[in-house]
Amino acid sequence: MTGTLRADPEGLIAVAGVLEALAGQLGGLVDERAARLTPPAAGGDEVSRAVVASIGAATHEVMADVESGARRAEEFAAALRAQAEAIVAADTAPNQVG
Repeated sequence: MTGTLRADPEGLIAVAGVLEALAGQLGGLVDERAARLTPPAAGGDEVSRAVVASIGAATHEVMADVESGARRAEEFAAALRAQAEAIVAADTAPNQVG
């Protein structure tokens, strides 16, 4: 099967840049806001402490998911850049007929 691959390496690199920026913003969000998302207990009673512990656990889970998403966006951006570089290298390599 023969075919023609058409790709825009510069476009891939631009998308990778957007993904990297998004990943950076997500990482910054986690660093900046995680500590502020768990409120202090309204009182010293067991219910107040349980509510704060529950909110804290949920916050931790959400922030872990956000961090994971940021890492995946960075990995995807790196893969896009690698593919763009491979396309450019293939396009600029001398044609070799075997």
